[in-house]
Amino acid sequence: MFNLVRAYLYKTTKSKIFWVLLALTTCSATAMFSIAYGIGNNSINESISNVGFLLSDMNTMSIVGAVLATTLICSDFDTKNIHHPIISGFARNQIVISKAIVFWILLIVLVSPYIIVTIIGLSMDSTFSMGGKAAGFLSILTSTTSGSFGEYVTIMCTMTIVYLAQLTTCILLAFALRKSVLVVAAYYMLSMFFGQVASFQDSFEMIDKVLSFTPYSAEYLTINLSMSKGDIISAVSICIIFIVVIIYLTFMTFRKAEIK
Repeated sequence: MFNLVRAYLYKTTKSKIFWVLLALTTCSATAMFSIAYGIGNNSINESISNVGFLLSDMNTMSIVGAVLATTLICSDFDTKNIHHPIISGFARNQIVISKAIVFWILLIVLVSPYIIVTIIGLSMDSTFSMGGKAAGFLSILTSTTSGSFGEYVTIMCTMTIVYLAQLTTCILLAFALRKSVLVVAAYYMLSMFFGQVASFQDSFEMIDKVLSFTPYSAEYLTINLSMSKGDIISAVSICIIFIVVIIYLTFMTFRKAEIK
């Protein structure tokens, strides 16, 4: 299976789409950082905060993750390359797990610009703000609560795990739908729906309660140093369980699917 992981990793990183996605997250992270710094130091009008929030990791990674899944998975169905590992003797669960591992590795690479600008921001003696709008690494960057280096590392690692869990849904969608346009559209609609539920929790109490057992919980969208150790452990545990469930459902979907 290690050779399968290497093959998928090589194939995806050779794709121009991957490098376009990395350039997109790098530019977006830099712009988000600059806007948050400008607003925090009163050199930029707060009215531009909507643009800064739009470029934040919570919004950008939803699109980037879905496109990455289509590049890694849907393209193999389009070109019929999905047949090759099966003919070579690899089990379908090995194919799913291999693609998932590569997907997670590349997601960490793609989200790394946001991690880097967050670390830079935390090391600076400056104030960062997005006019009250914050989610993901942006909420860590704009948090007024200070902590130790170890606490910041823990929070950022937790936020990364939340992203990996959320975007693992794209793997299931890619194996189920197989069409790039459908996968991107479906996940974008899901992320928009979860965002609305998080914004209007009082209006969606039942749905919000259900989502509290998933990485899409509103609580996990704004992870920061104010979270207790118990909350962090709970978040990581829920994410790991969610990933296992989604990968199992993906395997069941792929196992029953007929490959033409």
